[in-house]
Amino acid sequence: MNASAALLVVLLLWSSTAAADSPTGRPHATAYPSGASIPENLLRIELRFSAPLNGTFDMRSVRLLGADGREVADALLDLPLPAADGSQVTILLHPGRVKSDVGANLTLGRALHAGSKITLAIDDPRLARSIRKSWQVVASDIRPPEPARWSFRSPAPGERSPLVVELDGPVDSSAAGLITIRAPDGSRLAGTASLVNGETTWRFVPTQPWRAGRYAIVVHPELEDPAGNRVCSPFESEAASQADCAPTVARPFRVRAPSPSPPGELR
Repeated sequence: MNASAALLVVLLLWSSTAAADSPTGRPHATAYPSGASIPENLLRIELRFSAPLNGTFDMRSVRLLGADGREVADALLDLPLPAADGSQVTILLHPGRVKSDVGANLTLGRALHAGSKITLAIDDPRLARSIRKSWQVVASDIRPPEPARWSFRSPAPGERSPLVVELDGPVDSSAAGLITIRAPDGSRLAGTASLVNGETTWRFVPTQPWRAGRYAIVVHPELEDPAGNRVCSPFESEAASQADCAPTVARPFRVRAPSPSPPGELR
């Protein structure tokens, strides 16, 4: 074998080894809630993947660890809920331990306790790297989201400036599309919605510049917070949690046309 052939073999072997060790093709995952704290009655954790995960998500790779590094027993439900396109999966905490005064809650109590620290640990070899996401556990949240308490400023006409809505608390990370804008003609306004600041701020950028007229922020009845509270009912209430919410909750606002300048005034 001449020197050129030997060098080619070395390069081929090196590239083969490098490809085997490379994370290329293995998705990254991000855990939500993205904020620093969670309520002790947290109902769900969401994972979003940078690319679809091959195969079924295996709950055996998932653990919740206490501040002492020990796994919290029986904290998670062995029933991951994947999105149809494989872009995310929802991990449920045991609902029977989350809701007060029901079987598992009475027997085991809640898995999370205010004042403690909890860490999500996921070691799935199909991911580009393991996940370690920690939260401070705070008091339980039994208050449903209240759109009437949301604050925002109406945008100016003729611009594509974002409408920024400060919510009254965090909502599910996948809920950006459950808040929409109703245009003056009654249609859904086209644009891009996102949740930021620990899912406490909803941001909407219209596809076209704002036009003068009457608009409304419309909330889908399935909007929930991380503790499972819907707009019309807290998760804690057995009767209310089974109720059908109203189709929408709207917050009207108006985009006003610029006032005409008085005669003789330069603009």
